[in-house]
Amino acid sequence: MAPQAMPAGVAPQPDQPRRASTPLFLTALVARTWLWFVGGCVVITLLPLLLGWRPYVVESGSMQPRIDVGDVVLAAPESDPQALLGRVAVFDDPSRPGTAKTHRVVAINPDGTLTTKGDANVGNDTAPVETTAVRGLGRLLVMFAGLPMVWLHTGQWLLLGLFLLSLVVAAWLVCKDRDDEELEPGDVDGGTDGTPGPGGALLPLPQRLGDGGSTQVAASRPDPLQRIADGWTASRLGRRALYASVLTIALALPTTAAAFAATTRSTANGWSVPNWDYTATIQSYSPYLYWKLDDTGATAVDSSGNSRTGTYAATVTRGVAGAFLTDTPNVGVTMANSTACVNTTSTTAINAPQTFTQIAWFRAPSGYAQGGKIMGWETPRTGTTSVSAGSRYDRHVYMDGSGRLWFGVYNGGFRTLSTTASYNDNAWHMVAASLGPTTR
Repeated sequence: MAPQAMPAGVAPQPDQPRRASTPLFLTALVARTWLWFVGGCVVITLLPLLLGWRPYVVESGSMQPRIDVGDVVLAAPESDPQALLGRVAVFDDPSRPGTAKTHRVVAINPDGTLTTKGDANVGNDTAPVETTAVRGLGRLLVMFAGLPMVWLHTGQWLLLGLFLLSLVVAAWLVCKDRDDEELEPGDVDGGTDGTPGPGGALLPLPQRLGDGGSTQVAASRPDPLQRIADGWTASRLGRRALYASVLTIALALPTTAAAFAATTRSTANGWSVPNWDYTATIQSYSPYLYWKLDDTGATAVDSSGNSRTGTYAATVTRGVAGAFLTDTPNVGVTMANSTACVNTTSTTAINAPQTFTQIAWFRAPSGYAQGGKIMGWETPRTGTTSVSAGSRYDRHVYMDGSGRLWFGVYNGGFRTLSTTASYNDNAWHMVAASLGPTTR
């Protein structure tokens, strides 16, 4: 088919430059902001290493609300007690060797040791801190930067997976937006052959008028306001200015130094947040034994100070998310099968007390129908056996198949109490069972 002739005096129109779509531009802007935010957190966390500062991930809520779980505290070396007083410091936890704690130094003791306290806790920490145990003074806080590590450490795989997926999707959107960036109007000068001219205008070919032989050239340019309205998303200068502004905000948002300057509580009105140091509370009762079940080895450490350790038997999963934001780390264990348990390491028989209180924190999956023992006395000491095989049980707290809790003792006959509610709901619960001297 022969090409159709152009009408006289009509300039050939080149293909119009394609502008990036506004929805894609806005979506990619959000994606860039997210990537810049994550990258900024990483850079701000690692860059102070050149100054000798060290990053520490916060794993408890004892410094809320200014310092929260998942924040990263950047600490500079400091050992002068006067410089530490009233400030947030990172130090070796005297109650948990090998771990670090981030609390505020509230007093210098006569012997030179330090008294520390979590802003969200009602009372001071029970153990004094040696100045030699101080790892550093809090200088900079990077909010949220340590959350992926917390999720990894506590086994919160869904949150960790969603975070990684968001990075992949954001990177894809940014690449897609870059692919759609085309030559803008005004990038090159045009000529009289219909190519874009200065400012993006098309210069029509000369048009002969009449027989006089004179020519007139009509130069037409689009309305500047319309051009701005049509092409704001494709403007490279506009994009770069907007990206730079958002980048500045994204890098500034996660960082703060104010968290170290003032305490959470107000002494004027006496309010306090409802978190407390659970370990310190339990230790104040002088328990017979206290297994926190936050161990990494085969031994359940006794945090009561009485060295009545336990031994993990069969298969247990360690490091799962625990019940207390105030604990560092906030972890527990999952009994992986019907033979998993923790028993006393000592082979010396324990005389079962007549007056006692048993306390345990537990979480059973929703609809869990197998039940099982939570804690109690039994013989033999190791493993799990049945009464028919010669085992003896007493002073037991257990869950039945419907999720109800039972407390049972034997005194010439079985004596049991049970709850009416079910607790197999995948939530953490504390169960306490007491036996008094007048109980029959």
